[in-house]
Amino acid sequence: MINNIFFIAMMLFSQALMGQNIEGFSFNDFPAREVSTKKVPVNLSSHPLGSKYKSAITEQYNKGQINFGGHYIVVLWGAGAGLSLGVMVDVLNGKIYKLPLSYENSYRGTYHDHNNNILYDKQSDLFISYKSKSNEINYDKVDLDYSFYRWDEVKKLFLFISTKKITTDVIED
Repeated sequence: MINNIFFIAMMLFSQALMGQNIEGFSFNDFPAREVSTKKVPVNLSSHPLGSKYKSAITEQYNKGQINFGGHYIVVLWGAGAGLSLGVMVDVLNGKIYKLPLSYENSYRGTYHDHNNNILYDKQSDLFISYKSKSNEINYDKVDLDYSFYRWDEVKKLFLFISTKKITTDVIED
């Protein structure tokens, strides 16, 4: 149930981002080459995480809509202590690909902006995440370490673009 709520919140949040500039990056600048409406069953044996997180992947994929790169469904789950991990599933062939998420780029050490720290869009190959932590000088501020990636459809992997560190006001609601 919590996975469903988290998934739905992330899906709605990602839809609101199209065209938005995030620290100098726009989803419009990284358009997906194709947008599909086809959806085949998930192939859990296509990646080792398929068997480890079978329930989360199957449930979210079956209920989900294409929300990344024109023909992928992003599946996220909590990994404890403010960390989210996940995969994306190609709706054209059911294959699973690991998202570039880790403690270094997606740990939520400070509550900020409803913890919406994983950003992506249905019609874009841009994938953004950030790690948050309390600012050590001013506790009304939060330090965000952004990581930017581009999905390479030909190589079937995420290419690292850059990072950016900022300090901003804490957004609590």
